[in-house]
Amino acid sequence: MGIGEFTGNKSIHWSVTHEDDKRAVALTARTKAAGHPTDDHGVNVDEAAARGRDPVKPADAGRRKGHRGRYRVRLRFERAQEAREAAAAAQQVVFEDGMWVLVIDVPVIERDSPEEGPPSEVRVDW
Repeated sequence: MGIGEFTGNKSIHWSVTHEDDKRAVALTARTKAAGHPTDDHGVNVDEAAARGRDPVKPADAGRRKGHRGRYRVRLRFERAQEAREAAAAAQQVVFEDGMWVLVIDVPVIERDSPEEGPPSEVRVDW
């Protein structure tokens, strides 16, 4: 299981944390490795992308967090009106590559540092 976050600042900061039994797991990182890793908790980093592998079974993703077998996506807005507009737009879905896709635009919050509140605009738990 883990958490991925995307946070505005004077730029964009992103992080992915792998967890196991409620604690962070040591990752094995390889630079200049293309594609997705095949080893548990592995991370491949090439010139433009970082790709990782969490060995959690899809049916167990989110189990400890109360949303077993599902991703939980949290979207943070500075203003209620922006949240309402995004929720209303979410009523419209698009068909893409044989599946339905829900698209929501989330404004980037500018902060003086990425550690400054509020928490990340986009957070995915699994």
